[in-house]
Amino acid sequence: MVRLPRQLESLARMLSYMLCHRPDEFGLVLDEGGFLPVKHLLQVLSGEPGWGFVRRHHLEQLAGLLKPPTLELTGARIRCLIPGPAQLRRPLSQAPPALLYAAIPAKAHERVWEQGLRPPPEGELVLAATPEMALKIGRRRSPEPVLATVQAQAAARAGITFLSYGEELFLAPALPREFVQLPPLPSRGKPRPEKPAEPPPTPGTFFVNLPQMLQPSGPSKSKGKKKEPAWKATRRAQRKEKGS
Repeated sequence: MVRLPRQLESLARMLSYMLCHRPDEFGLVLDEGGFLPVKHLLQVLSGEPGWGFVRRHHLEQLAGLLKPPTLELTGARIRCLIPGPAQLRRPLSQAPPALLYAAIPAKAHERVWEQGLRPPPEGELVLAATPEMALKIGRRRSPEPVLATVQAQAAARAGITFLSYGEELFLAPALPREFVQLPPLPSRGKPRPEKPAEPPPTPGTFFVNLPQMLQPSGPSKSKGKKKEPAWKATRRAQRKEKGS
């Protein structure tokens, strides 16, 4: 067996716990074959204290060095081989909790308000047992997610099937809007302040429109004819004398 550097040895134990035992504890859901997108795994590790250094090349090192092979890294996906991927999907033997939670990006708030919750194209609708877990998952996609509360028991009575996934998560198909509680939609803009109404005039009073009174109504009639310059009068008198 190859002796791993201490850092990689610790990472191998961490990945075994995450992928083979308790992915739900980290808000992760493996597909039917036990695979998880590598980008999701790295995203989760970046938020865990002490594991922010992990990059894809560390995973490639582990997949190549561990004998017997413990991890399988195939393109953009990874899974645990020994002791095997966690099998956590379980049909519910009883009603789901009264409330479940999902944290959605703020930009999806209006769509969910109108249409309800829909699973992503590449996966399932993941619901958390607690608001804290839902927000932890939601902050991986949006820094300030919006918390949606699901009336799970009411949805189950209406025929919607839930699966449990470990101790922290639940899986569901699309959830109609009637079973989803959301904060009010944010205002799209501040309303313009209304112009205060002018008080009605009291009997015996009138209002003076000063700007209108101060404006000139036309050219002043007091201005006389422009006085002729003296040199013009002298020249005209000289021409008259010559002509006579």
